[in-house]
Amino acid sequence: MSRVTRAVGRRLGAGGAVRRAGDLVAVGSAAALGVLIGAVAMAGVQDARSGPGGGGPDTDADHPVEQGASAAPGPVPAPASAEAADRGGQDEREAPALPAAPAVLLAWTPGGLDAGLAAAATADPTVAATSVVRGGVVDLVASRDAGGATVDGPALGWAIPLDAVAIAPEAHARFASGSDRATVAGLREGRALLGATSAELRRLGPGSVIDLAGGGSVTVAGVVSDTAIGGAEMAVDLATGERLGLGVDRYLLAAYDGERAALEGRLRSSLPAGAAVRFRGPGETPFLRNGDAVLPQVLIKQRFGEFAYRPGAGDGFDQDPAWQDRNLVTVDLPIIGQARCHREVADALAGALGEVASANLAGLIDPDGFAGCWNARNTRAGTSVSRHAWGVAVDLNFGTNPTGLASVQDPRLVAIFRRWGFTDGSGWLVPDAGHFEYVSPPRR
Repeated sequence: MSRVTRAVGRRLGAGGAVRRAGDLVAVGSAAALGVLIGAVAMAGVQDARSGPGGGGPDTDADHPVEQGASAAPGPVPAPASAEAADRGGQDEREAPALPAAPAVLLAWTPGGLDAGLAAAATADPTVAATSVVRGGVVDLVASRDAGGATVDGPALGWAIPLDAVAIAPEAHARFASGSDRATVAGLREGRALLGATSAELRRLGPGSVIDLAGGGSVTVAGVVSDTAIGGAEMAVDLATGERLGLGVDRYLLAAYDGERAALEGRLRSSLPAGAAVRFRGPGETPFLRNGDAVLPQVLIKQRFGEFAYRPGAGDGFDQDPAWQDRNLVTVDLPIIGQARCHREVADALAGALGEVASANLAGLIDPDGFAGCWNARNTRAGTSVSRHAWGVAVDLNFGTNPTGLASVQDPRLVAIFRRWGFTDGSGWLVPDAGHFEYVSPPRR
């Protein structure tokens, strides 16, 4: 059976892999140039007036709850700009503007947004506007450009996973900036918006059509900045999202006046005692979204490539073997021995473990506690594709640092891995201290 691979400028004939018409993301050259894609700045009303804080890191997608992490290290470059493209007949209504650009607060809870939190934010007298965002994974089974030519054509039974959100267009437009505001406000049923990075990866623009698993299709209405849709690959309206299975509220944006700490206190009081919640302001995290402090899937794809998959047993799946051949390597690593991982993180992983060994700290890692790097599977909660599927996350000392319990990792080990571009889950909403994940090139 043929499978989708991202290719350079050609398709194979019958019986070969179905290759994409267009250029492969140049992962290797990007690494050689030291391109940092670990974070992007907030835009529009998401300004720096939100005060400091928001707490530590978030929860992990690779264990029982959706993903997040401590703030990604390194500088925060400017966000990707939206394509200046024809809107394809889209409604150009302006969303009502917020007076004097209130500060913005992100709030999310693991496993889905708590309904009480959303109700409290909407009713709070200092909150001028809210947007409750739903999210999940949808499967692309084909795509065509505006002229009807096939762009992506996975073989029957295979699909390309897309990180998608569903929004109330006019409400969410209040949190967008510039021309993105009108584009978001005009989103209609059956249409979709692509983030700028997603549009580049997909090689799609306004008028293109994306066919999704289950028989649904959406027409691309426009392209917006990545920040406008929280780093997602695709955004649709709520009605379309319901049909696509995007029915779970994931996070809340609130525009407010007044003291942030007081607002956080009121929102926290709406939750059950002891419930975990994360608050963030612009500039404190790469994107205002749930699982906010690790790279969103679109940036993982941009950095490490994209694959097709098909369902397997449990949370596992079959993964395009051509992608595996191009991107995965088996290496002998200090302390833990042999591992299979993405070729673009192999040196950083070896470097981190080598530094641990050279600092006479090898005793901080139990080789028997190494739980793997590459693993073609979804997250344990089934809400997204695990970063292990790209081979860019590694589990260390997992036996003594199981998901949900406080970290017993040595801070020296964590510090070394952070220098080599890996975050850890020790401070996430649901701790996952054994999990180390790529977020940026090494800082050395």
